[in-house]
Order: sequence, then C-alpha cells, then structure tokens
Amino acid sequence: MRLFGLYFKQASSIHDASTPTPVTAVSKKWNGGRIYAVVILVVLWLDVARAMTAFDKTDKFGHVLFLKLAMISAKLLCSVLHTACFVACQTGNLDRIFLDARLPKSDHIRYRRLAVIHATTCWVLIVAEMLISEVPLFLGEEDSSFLMTPFGNHIAVSGEPALLIKLFAYLPYIFIYPAWIFPQSVNYMD
Repeated sequence: MRLFGLYFKQASSIHDASTPTPVTAVSKKWNGGRIYAVVILVVLWLDVARAMTAFDKTDKFGHVLFLKLAMISAKLLCSVLHTACFVACQTGNLDRIFLDARLPKSDHIRYRRLAVIHATTCWVLIVAEMLISEVPLFLGEEDSSFLMTPFGNHIAVSGEPALLIKLFAYLPYIFIYPAWIFPQSVNYMD
C-alpha cells in the first residue's frame, strides 16, 4: 500500500509503563510518505476532473456513453477510497487498527497463508484490470478515444504526440486500481 501512496506512517509510538499497549501521538511533521500520498491524492482528483470533460454534445445513448459513465464513477470511487486511506493514516486510526490486531499464536500460520493468498489475488486482479482496460487505448480503437480526454475528444491529435498523451493518460490507472482493490482487502483482513 505504501508503493501506491495508500499508507504512510504518521504516528510515533510512546510507551507508557502503566499501559500494556503503546499510546500513539500523531505527529504533524511532513515525511516522505505523507508527501508522496498527498501528491498521488492530488493527481487522482485532477484525473477525476479531467475525466469529467469526456462528455460531448454529440454523445448519444449507447455503449460509449455507458463506458464514459463507468469510467467517471470508477475514478471517483477510487479517489474517494484513496482519500479515506489518507485520512485514516493522517489521524493515526489505521496504525491503531494494525497495532490492536492481536492474533493467537496458534493462528499465525493460517493468517500468514491467508495474507499471501490475498496479496497474490490483489496483484493478479490489478494486472488483469490494467491489461483488459488499457489495451484498447493503445490499439487505437475509436471508441476508446475518450480515455485520453480532452485530447482525442475536443482537441485533435495524431502521430507521436498521441502516443505520448496516451502514456500520460495511462499513468493514473497505475494508482487507481490499487486504490480500488487494496483498501477492500485490508478491510476483509481486519
């Protein structure tokens, strides 16, 4: 989750001898993880704003309109999930949940196996989603030109600049799919 800006360590542990668990004090200092998470969060919300320009006056009821609506709602959902992870890390709630999760010694092997299965499933889903949804963008299908909006929709582009724009339009998806999958997996594990 750190790789995709979904988790950063914000709190420092202060151990009080009278309590069995450490007390967490939220630090207001900016660290590298927090800065990275803020940058990714801003990029995702800007991508949502960019996706809102996909609609055109000539849109008609059909599969392309449904694809546009699905793209916008998926990007909005992932941005909200990413924001929720950021708030949970910022307030220290996510760290507290991870610290409070005490497992019995007898269940460690089972939970480790379950964690490996979940991590593998998440990574397979992310790679499959990226391949399934992004291959049409690079194959140059006309129906998928809205994915690189406003270019292709409102501004005509062709040749090498179009390939560069497609690559930049593809970059947010590297952070969108993990923001969709990993928080749900952590929720299931907790």
